[in-house]
Amino acid sequence: MSDWTNIINAATTNDPLSGAINTPIQLSSTFNQKSFDEFGEYDYARSGNPTRDAGEKAIARLEYGHYGYLFSTGMAAISSVLFTLSAGDHIIVSKHVYGGTFRILEDVLPRWGIMHTFVDFSDVATIEAAIIPETKAIYIETPSNPVLNITDIRAVVALAKQYHVCTIADNTFLSPFLQKPLDLGVDIVVHSATKFLAGHSDILAGAVVVNDKNWPIKFILSKMPLVQR
Repeated sequence: MSDWTNIINAATTNDPLSGAINTPIQLSSTFNQKSFDEFGEYDYARSGNPTRDAGEKAIARLEYGHYGYLFSTGMAAISSVLFTLSAGDHIIVSKHVYGGTFRILEDVLPRWGIMHTFVDFSDVATIEAAIIPETKAIYIETPSNPVLNITDIRAVVALAKQYHVCTIADNTFLSPFLQKPLDLGVDIVVHSATKFLAGHSDILAGAVVVNDKNWPIKFILSKMPLVQR
């Protein structure tokens, strides 16, 4: 299947109630349940609703991933992924990372004991030199925003696997049409969907795509107040 066909199929759904090919917007905050102890697929909109579910399935399909999660902004998506780290953990990040990500790493996460090191991702040896026993993740952004620095994703993934740390890739600037980090071995893909995926300056949105259902992204999505309600 071509990427163009995949985009069409991912973006065009069939609403089971009305047959509409455009997903209806569900405005309800709560959903009816059959009984006190028998819950349906949806209960409270913060943890999921049919509209968001359709979008999450679409972004997962576009990234060739298994599980997609939508957020209110790109920074909500990125922050939620970073919030899976714990006190004492260390993350290595491209020094050309997006400004919002830089500020979360510099101004917020250190207050919770999460450490970081910014390095030049054009040099894999420099990344390797920054790895310490507490390193839990390597954060890639390629092309970077706004200076468009390029990272060799395969090389960074190989290094990460050697040291048993996870990889996170911001795929905002190329989109899944031009780059699929999961296919290159990355563990977590993040997007500011406000940009390439939307492209019309008319919405704010963020996305996360993974293959491993055990990542606690869904839990954070449903509990944190900064994510889409």
